[in-house]
Amino acid sequence: MQIATEEYKGFTISVTPIKDCGDLWDFEYRITKTGEGGQDTDPAPALTRSQTAGGHATPEVACLAGVEVARIEVDNLLALSREPGR
Repeated sequence: MQIATEEYKGFTISVTPIKDCGDLWDFEYRITKTGEGGQDTDPAPALTRSQTAGGHATPEVACLAGVEVARIEVDNLLALSREPGR
């Protein structure tokens, strides 16, 4: 099974396509701080999320969609971590 991996703004995104109950594909993604293992003892533990609604025609498209969703989550995490007024 293919896994898409990408570095984005200091984070590593790994997306795994998951076969849906029909002929469609969903995805699961994991976000870790680049260079860290994402273990529970890390200061920034890994986040794992999945999409199980909608579905995509191929595993490749599911991976692309997963990367896009994970990028948005990274952007949101970075925005929330900034100090107000900056």
